Amino acid sequence: MRRFRFKLTSWMTVLLLAAAFLSTALAWLIASQLPLGTKNVPRYYYPTEQDITQRVERDIKRYESGQTPNGDYEWAVYRSNGTQVDASRDFPRTMTPSRLLAAQTPGERDPSDESDVRTLHHMQAIYLGESSPGYFLSIETVTPRLNQYQVGNSTAFFFLQLGLFILFLFGMTRWIAGLFRQLETRLERLVEPDHAVSPLRPVKGPREFKTFAHSIERVGDELDVLRRNEQERFTEQLRLITSLSHDLRTPLTSIQGFVQWLSEHHTTLSDQERTDVLAIVSRQSETLASRIDELFMLAKLSNKDYPVHMTSLDFVTLLHQVAEQHPETTYQYAGSAHLTVQADPNLLRRLIENLVRNATLHGTGDLSFEVLQESGHLTFRCSNAIPETLMPHQLTELATPFVTSDMSRSNGGSGIGLSIIEQIVARHNGTMQLTSEQNRFIVSIVLPDAYKEG
Repeated sequence: MRRFRFKLTSWMTVLLLAAAFLSTALAWLIASQLPLGTKNVPRYYYPTEQDITQRVERDIKRYESGQTPNGDYEWAVYRSNGTQVDASRDFPRTMTPSRLLAAQTPGERDPSDESDVRTLHHMQAIYLGESSPGYFLSIETVTPRLNQYQVGNSTAFFFLQLGLFILFLFGMTRWIAGLFRQLETRLERLVEPDHAVSPLRPVKGPREFKTFAHSIERVGDELDVLRRNEQERFTEQLRLITSLSHDLRTPLTSIQGFVQWLSEHHTTLSDQERTDVLAIVSRQSETLASRIDELFMLAKLSNKDYPVHMTSLDFVTLLHQVAEQHPETTYQYAGSAHLTVQADPNLLRRLIENLVRNATLHGTGDLSFEVLQESGHLTFRCSNAIPETLMPHQLTELATPFVTSDMSRSNGGSGIGLSIIEQIVARHNGTMQLTSEQNRFIVSIVLPDAYKEG
């Protein structure tokens, strides 16, 4: 912005100097043509007799030496008897010495207040080598020159200069105000983008104004992107709230229905029926608690200030420990026997549990794990069989919170598990990739700083 001020100041200085110069020049041209009030001084002067005599004498010497006169007038040479000897090309053929004397007036060279174009006549003796001298005639059409001591009307000059400068200044400020109005229009569109229906005209003026206008337009484009992202986030939040309310309302409604039914029919129920109903209520309560726990975990991991306690641990050992806690799930393992990594043990345990639960709920069995060390990183792949290979857009949806397939909903899935896994991997500066091929769903995770023990 400091550079913009400097450039704008330079432009203002140049424009002010130009306005001052133009107003002074125009005022001088106009005031020099105005009368001087009470002063009686001729304004225009014509060449004097002395001036023409000096020029004619030079041309007579040239002619007497055999050269052609080069004065800026028409000339002719006559004998004393009136016979023409020589003349310039445009000299009037009918003009004789007697006629020239008749055409010449006594005041044709006098100064005047009018700038009339006059024809001046002059005749002077010339030696032709004869007994009688000849005559050298000159005729010239002249425009008078302004009196070199004429300075015009000083009072008129002052007021003209002041008025013209104000006029130029007004025009300059109007031009600059127009540039600022164009910038103002762009700034208003930043605040009220809904009114931006007509295209903006390009700014015409100093480069600094154009640069500033382009900066405003660039900020406007960025704000449009932010607004669209904000609208998308708002839409996503609505979707999350809708999905969350559905996932929480389903078990809650079930619990309320069974509790109400149990309270209305408890006197007629057998012990076995009462036990079955209470078991259903218990399972739905566990489902509701699991949903709330997953949502709470996702919220905590989404907070950048959530603490991560890094320590050295054997990832392979932790993987077997967590997998064996799910005896209903069988798995195959391939890879290193031991592989140490810097990680938070609680978060890694939650990661593995979510992967096993996800494979149990959404897969058809045949769960396999693979742990390798590649370029100093730990590469962990978890794959399980699925009814059919997933398309890329389906994989993207699986990583979106609360997005679940019909099969996963029927199996009790919430759609949060993979989002939690992704957040845990991000907390460890790792990467996660979802792929699907040959009717298998594969989750590939890469964690940094892995090394083998011993």
